Amino acid sequence: MPWPVYLAFKHLFPTGRRGARASLGVTLLWSLALATVFFIVLLGFFGWSGVLGRMRMQLGSVGAIANDMLILWLWLLAVVAFVAMIFRSTPFFHAMSILGITLGVTVLLTVQSVMNGFANEYEKVFIQTQGHLDVMAGQALVNPQEVAQVIRKVPGVTLAEPEIGGVVLMRHNGMPATPVVRSFDLSNADLAHDPLAAAVQPAGALDQLDDQSILVGAGVYDRFNLHLGDKVDIYTLTMLDDIKRDEVPMPKELKVVGVVSTGWTGVDQNTVFLSLRLLRELFDFGNQAQAIEVRLDRDDLPYTRAKQAAVQQALQPLSDQRVAKMGPDAALSVETWQELNMDQMKILIVEKTVMFYIMIVIVVVAAFCILCSLATTVVRKTREIGVLGALGASPAQLSAVFCLQGMFIGVVGTLIGIVASLILLHYRQNIVEAFVDQQQLIEFYKFYTFPVEYRFADFVNIIGFTFCICTLAGVLPAIWAARLKPADCLRSD
Repeated sequence: MPWPVYLAFKHLFPTGRRGARASLGVTLLWSLALATVFFIVLLGFFGWSGVLGRMRMQLGSVGAIANDMLILWLWLLAVVAFVAMIFRSTPFFHAMSILGITLGVTVLLTVQSVMNGFANEYEKVFIQTQGHLDVMAGQALVNPQEVAQVIRKVPGVTLAEPEIGGVVLMRHNGMPATPVVRSFDLSNADLAHDPLAAAVQPAGALDQLDDQSILVGAGVYDRFNLHLGDKVDIYTLTMLDDIKRDEVPMPKELKVVGVVSTGWTGVDQNTVFLSLRLLRELFDFGNQAQAIEVRLDRDDLPYTRAKQAAVQQALQPLSDQRVAKMGPDAALSVETWQELNMDQMKILIVEKTVMFYIMIVIVVVAAFCILCSLATTVVRKTREIGVLGALGASPAQLSAVFCLQGMFIGVVGTLIGIVASLILLHYRQNIVEAFVDQQQLIEFYKFYTFPVEYRFADFVNIIGFTFCICTLAGVLPAIWAARLKPADCLRSD
């Protein structure tokens, strides 16, 4: 092993130090005492902030709470014992630098993985509820079945379904609501490929949907206290035409035959589903549709974009014919789910980027701690530096000792930070439910669970950045040490 590497590692993890000679049993006893003190303080905070009460409501029993508290105490003991072992075997300032890097990496990986989880969940929801592609025009699609037939011939397309959507007024037992209404094309033989059809409960309820029935979102079903077989009244804006003709508009009475539960509250809480034929009648749409929903056999975005180009090319002759007959508004355009939800996706990207640059400050501050620690080491080890120089060590070798110390601190802190972030993310749901009411999570983020997704690129970027900045933190002390003259170092001693 080259001696600069040995000296760098030896100074970072020395043996024979006063702290290192301390009994391992004493260290563990101190860890046990500190973990217990921290646990008691946390219990007091949980009681004061209402966390224990919230856990009591969620878990439903004192035994379950006690089990969670025992797990918390064991984790506190493990963390305190681990930190104590670091301080036991490493000089204080180096140990603080390692903990700073650990904290920075933990926060960065945790935040990035959670933001990835949100983006991934939104992508799944958009695809599940809207399809991969939408074919639209500047006006209602005339004869949409002709368009759908052309789309179905494109390889990779599993479903091409004309759709109509809008807002209706629904009443049940005097309670009004204005849910979003969407259509199911019951005549489509490929309807089984629609994830929304698979979300209909109970099984077989979609087969019962006809022009006299309705499917409601799970949230609408609960809010109105509905039961299968109940009747609801539906009003549409087209009924205003009856009022203008001095006629009394009569609502459409429909029977509830099923519930749509997607797990996405944005749909479940405010959506009802009718047959395409009935919705055309209610909206006075004739044989037209608003768009064609297209679903593919794969979900990845590059594949979706490739199929977008293929569908657009297949529709171009038909689009040109329609423009010639009905004007430029009849031109057919194909948009991906990402283009349809560009605003939401941009918000997620901006949030992730901003959070990354905010949290990276922690790593930068930890790097300054490394710089100060190594600079202090240069001052304290002036005599040793002079002796090494007198023995023939080159300036490059002397500087390598301090650069390698910064690198070792970065490696150790990064590895510990990765493990800590994985542990935090594993228990994320328990942590979130303890401090945040689940109803608030549903209300603001539309998810029932806290999502997370690990991406290899994020791990590589964070580890690479931390490794580089920790190594660079040792450059200034290394240059300082390399410029010291052995005679001056020995004379100053």
